[in-house]
Amino acid sequence: MTADNISILLFSDTHIGFDHPPTNKPTKNRRRGFDFFHNFKLVIDQAIALKVDYVIHCGDVFEKHNVPAFLVDQTYAQFLRLANDDIQVFIVPGNHERSVLPPSLFLNHPNIHLFDNPKTYTLPGLSISGFPYFKGDVRTLFPTLKNTFENNINKDDFNILCVHHAIDGVKAGFNFFEFKNRKDTLNIKDLPGSFDMILSGHIHKYQILQTQSKSGQTIPIVYSGSTERTMFDEINEIKGYHTLNIKDKSFDHQFHPIETRPMYSIDLKTESLTVDSLPGFLAERMKDFEKDAIVQIIAKSEDILFELSSLRTDGFFSSSMNVMISGFSTLYKRKGD
Repeated sequence: MTADNISILLFSDTHIGFDHPPTNKPTKNRRRGFDFFHNFKLVIDQAIALKVDYVIHCGDVFEKHNVPAFLVDQTYAQFLRLANDDIQVFIVPGNHERSVLPPSLFLNHPNIHLFDNPKTYTLPGLSISGFPYFKGDVRTLFPTLKNTFENNINKDDFNILCVHHAIDGVKAGFNFFEFKNRKDTLNIKDLPGSFDMILSGHIHKYQILQTQSKSGQTIPIVYSGSTERTMFDEINEIKGYHTLNIKDKSFDHQFHPIETRPMYSIDLKTESLTVDSLPGFLAERMKDFEKDAIVQIIAKSEDILFELSSLRTDGFFSSSMNVMISGFSTLYKRKGD
């Protein structure tokens, strides 16, 4: 690596621990936790194969702050593979981790760097600044943080800011909800400063926003998105990671899709179905679904909801699928429970 030829792999929102069993053994009913770890490891493998200089994880490594210890160790062991291969790793704690990563001796490796508080790492020709997820009015807080960062960077270097926050204009979900003018959302006008690029996690949809510096320079804001789909709002989203190549003050970037299991949603709320006709209807609807599909079935009728539960218990659905039944919470709310 030279100061004017830098390669970075960016990814985020791996959510290790999502639907993972309490042990690492396969279960009778398929659990999605293994998918999440598989895609996390796949990105690590790619970083090593590409021989990048730096790997940046922009938050939500884990699904929650208290995932099982064996899963924490397995996750950190993957970061350790990078560190032992002389790839420096930078991690922003996210909201799912409650802004603090689980402690481990693995994190003491000199090539693993945590933004456990606001800080700047100065590297040859490059600086990487960041701070952990802030639960509260980050919009008001950020200008003060930015001033602190700018006091620690060389404006002649290529300067990167890493966050785990929504930024004005970013969109999420099936209906492309746009974050804007919220206390938990960074003001896009505050971002440029002396930074040449902003990298962020938190939003699961891959996208690139743009802002401008005072000199008129276009500053990209890169969301690599999550590496797996966590909600059916993400049903059509492509998942992956990002590579960046920096030379002097210029750069190019590329998004790399990774394979994820297909998702389908079946809405029964408007269908005229009986308990007896339900199996045949579902068999017809699902006949072309992939064997490893993730399926959401939405219903509102009490009889249909309980029949769906019975079908799942009785093995009607393929054991290689994940089938989720939605509607019970609405039903119980309607009953006043």
